[in-house]
Amino acid sequence: MASTSNAKLVVFALDILCTLLALVLISFGVYVIVSYNLNQIGGLAAYGYVALGVAALVVVLWGYLSAWRENVCCTVTFIVFLCLVILAQFAVVYLLFTQDKSVAANLASAVDLSWEEELNSPGAMSLYQNWFQCCGRGSPQDYIVNERLPPVTCFRDHDKSKPENLIHTGCRVEFENYWLHLTKIFNIIGFVLIGLELLLSVASCRLCNSIRNDARRSYF
Repeated sequence: MASTSNAKLVVFALDILCTLLALVLISFGVYVIVSYNLNQIGGLAAYGYVALGVAALVVVLWGYLSAWRENVCCTVTFIVFLCLVILAQFAVVYLLFTQDKSVAANLASAVDLSWEEELNSPGAMSLYQNWFQCCGRGSPQDYIVNERLPPVTCFRDHDKSKPENLIHTGCRVEFENYWLHLTKIFNIIGFVLIGLELLLSVASCRLCNSIRNDARRSYF
């Protein structure tokens, strides 16, 4: 019984860690979906993070209940489905990881929409220009070709009195770099989640063996 109790504790601990990481991935995906106007590829990437977390939550809940009930059949079924989920998750994370530049470029499409708004309603780009210390979609030249002067948010410290204060970096590049850095972090979290799930499958196998051994001993 002691070995079974120890195995259950390990399974429960891994369940908790997997749950936390899954919630982080879901929160990130939902934040991206709710906060930005995404194109098709950007939306698919955001839903990919949500799917990773939801799949982990469902299978981990099943694993928790199987361990709590100490049911061999449920535990074996859980291990099989966990392995299938791990394969699916690995495919998604691998795709997000290898296509991170494309994903970042598509997530940054929100800047393009803001620039279109800026042309009709000056000030729409202010958020990005203040946030990333950038100017225009590609450069300050974007304002000039549209017969407008760069706004005050295109100058360092909002000081237009000195021409050298003009920021020459475009917001599209800065926003892409922001998403590239952010997606790399969450891709790593995805791989860590998969690693913990692999450990969970091993721990569940040990728990299943312990439950069977305890059942055999009860006959003697």
